[in-house]
Amino acid sequence: MKSWAIAALSAALLCFGGVARAEPSAHGDQAAGLVADVERVVAVEEGAGWFVDEEAFRSSTPKLLESVCRAVPEAREVARATLAARSARAGNPRALFEAEGQVVTATVREARTEERRLHAFERALSAATRDCPYWEVPSADFRGRQTDRDRFTLSLETGGLVQLRQTDGTWTFGGGGYGRLLPGYGFGGDVTLLAGPEFGGGAMLRPRTNPTELVINYVPALPVIVRFHEISWHYDVEVAPVALFQADDTAVSYGGRVGAGFGVKALRTRGVLPWAGLAVAYEHYLASGGRPQAHLLRGGLRIGLMWDP
Repeated sequence: MKSWAIAALSAALLCFGGVARAEPSAHGDQAAGLVADVERVVAVEEGAGWFVDEEAFRSSTPKLLESVCRAVPEAREVARATLAARSARAGNPRALFEAEGQVVTATVREARTEERRLHAFERALSAATRDCPYWEVPSADFRGRQTDRDRFTLSLETGGLVQLRQTDGTWTFGGGGYGRLLPGYGFGGDVTLLAGPEFGGGAMLRPRTNPTELVINYVPALPVIVRFHEISWHYDVEVAPVALFQADDTAVSYGGRVGAGFGVKALRTRGVLPWAGLAVAYEHYLASGGRPQAHLLRGGLRIGLMWDP
């Protein structure tokens, strides 16, 4: 056989092998997105006070169908097998409850949750054949609905802040708010990287000249956030270059920020995933813009909306 034919045959075999390997991987990635959605939906039901199984399953099925109907059948089966294996490893919650002296221990709670996840997903699978809308065609690109797994998103975040500032040994305080627009990308459902513009402002007392006078500060920033996900919760670490100018003094001072925060997410509604939490940050401003160096502490409520473009 000529060398070019051998090379062509080898390339074809490599391509076929790559496709054969990629297809299970694609199903596995989609199945992981389905499992993550099940975890989120069941966590919300449990947080609302899961008492009657039938009522909780009935409530969770429509939300799960939004994910199941979009997934290909092969991924649904991989997800079901994954949830079944996890439930089997965790054990029978009823038997564990009796063995623990009829006390809901952490072991019983874990087994109960895994069983609820499996049964909720199986209910959704059974309902899918009759209840999935005809216009929702399963797609191999689907990676889950209740997370930002493996895709780009756009987040709008805002909140209110309490602020403490120290300059030349003198402390003052005030309050304000901010807003920011953050493009981001979710890596495997566990970590999201976000970055974008922020603009905030607020009023603070001016203690050195007139303790009863307020000064209006404006603080633009460019934050970079690493967000770690744990089912319904997420935890943020952020850094940012920041600037500061005032309503009556537009000279700009420059500095940097480090911050942290956490939030709890609701289920996605109309393409938007809302959340709310708390955040704190420390900012250090260099001697610049005609102002001495300063230290600023911020903390307060943070709410956000994540949207898939």
